[in-house]
Amino acid sequence: WNAQRAGDWADLPEHAQKIGARLVVTPLLHPTDEYHRAGRRGLDAVAARLVTDPKRFASLRAGRWDIARRARDVLSNAEVVLLAHQNEAALVRTWCGADALRTAVVPPAVPRIEATPTKPPLQGDFVLSVGRIEPLKNPLAVLAAARRLRLPVVFVGSMVRGRHMLHGRRFRQNVKRQGARWLGPLPADKVRGLMRRARVHVLASWTEVLGRVTVEAALEGCATVSSRVGHAPALLGETEGAFWTAPGDERALTQALAAAWAHGRRPDGPLATRATELLWDAVAPALLAAYPGPAG
Repeated sequence: WNAQRAGDWADLPEHAQKIGARLVVTPLLHPTDEYHRAGRRGLDAVAARLVTDPKRFASLRAGRWDIARRARDVLSNAEVVLLAHQNEAALVRTWCGADALRTAVVPPAVPRIEATPTKPPLQGDFVLSVGRIEPLKNPLAVLAAARRLRLPVVFVGSMVRGRHMLHGRRFRQNVKRQGARWLGPLPADKVRGLMRRARVHVLASWTEVLGRVTVEAALEGCATVSSRVGHAPALLGETEGAFWTAPGDERALTQALAAAWAHGRRPDGPLATRATELLWDAVAPALLAAYPGPAG
């Protein structure tokens, strides 16, 4: 349940009631304030203003609902709200004023995926970055950091046509200029195969709930570089092999990438062990315990 993707949930409570379904909600909230304060502008700035300033987004559908008020209704009337982290209740309350009837902390989980052996995209060790090619995922900053350190870097992810066109053009130009590789979108098993070959995985995103690919890369033995946003820092902590940075600080990103490269792959290291706590089979008991029993 993406709290900021209004069209997906505008009539969620009514629809659930109509078909007799229990309403269990996991609120995914991506704060975008810092991204826009830093001057990242473009087509997505319009969407962010609609989300962060309810007065400029008067309705969700046919003028009926204010986005923050509607989010408050959904969360306040849900039978259970599943929080990614215990701090998320305060985050949601600040955003829309919701006080959920019942909450449970159930960390986001990743599935076990059998990795498909893949032909190495570059000779030797390389940095891998998995995520959509768009400003919020910050691939240009990753390219700049890799260039400073003279590290080979491979990108995996889709580029949405018709959006972020100037950003996409700059990305393609810089990839070509640096001799980096962009492989486009790949199936999950092949992504895991690349993670088993990569020395470092980096996701310098401006906004994440968890950063699932960070956990997947950690499971496969990569050292990881991630932004201190969302719940990943709390869930993975200061574990050896996890390096943290601020998305707008390219010097800090360069330093974190250098430290991660020096650390290198450790398939049996503390970070890989910590990441197993976020596999589906590890999280499932908390999820099942949180789910409401039969009505009445």
